[in-house]
Amino acid sequence: MGVTVQPLSALRTQSWEEHERAKGEQRLPRGPDHHAYRGDAMGDPDDIDDVPRIYVACLACHSAGRLHGRWFEVGTDPDELHHEVLGHFATGCETCTSYESECPECRAFATPFPCGGEELAVHDHEGLGSAGEGYDLEHLCAVAGLLEDFPSRPVLAYLSEVDRDVEQAREGLRDGYAGSWKSAAEWAESWAEDADLGVEQLWPYVNWEAYARDLLLGGDVRTVEAQGSVHVFWR
Repeated sequence: MGVTVQPLSALRTQSWEEHERAKGEQRLPRGPDHHAYRGDAMGDPDDIDDVPRIYVACLACHSAGRLHGRWFEVGTDPDELHHEVLGHFATGCETCTSYESECPECRAFATPFPCGGEELAVHDHEGLGSAGEGYDLEHLCAVAGLLEDFPSRPVLAYLSEVDRDVEQAREGLRDGYAGSWKSAAEWAESWAEDADLGVEQLWPYVNWEAYARDLLLGGDVRTVEAQGSVHVFWR
C-alpha cells in the first residue's frame, strides 16, 4: 500500500499574514532542531541579532592611500541616511568644526582633509546579506525594511535567490514563506501532518526524503538552504 502525493495547490498551508494572525495558536516543536514558526515564547531562530549597518569610505581618499570612512546604521529612509553620510564626510570627523583645515584628531587617525563625499563606496556591511560595494542607499534601506517586517535569515536567503529584487522577495515572503527546517524531509513530514492526509499509521514506514523530493518536483514549492536550515516557500 503506497502513499499518494496529493496536489499541493489543494492543500496549501497558511500564508505569512495568516500565520502572523494565528501565531499565538502555533503548536510547539517536536524536537530541538524543528525551526518552524512557533510563537513568541520560544523566540525566533530565524532572526539574526546583527543591526544592519554599512562602512562607507571615500574612494578618492582610498586611492590616495588615506583612510576616511565610518560605520553607519541602515534604517528605512535613504534620504536620512545619505544626509548623515554627507554630514560626516563634509567635516572629516565628528570633532571637525571647520571646512578650511584638518583638525588634530583627523591627523591622529590618518584621516584626510574633508573631501565632501563626492566619491563614496560601501566597503563593508553587516546584517544585509550580499549587499555589494555600490553606494545604493535606496536598495540597502529597502532591505532594512524587509528585515523589520520579516525574520532576517529567510530574508537574506531569499534575496540571494531572486537577484536582490526586494519587491519580489517581499511578495515571496508575505505570500509563500512556510518556515525553516533542518531538512526538506522534516518539512514534508510536518506538511503531511498539517494537511491531515489520514495515513498516520504508515508514517514510520514513509521515506520522507523521497516524499520531499516528489513534493518539490511538483513545482508548487521551492526551498532555499542557508546556514544549516532549509527555508520553504510556496510558489
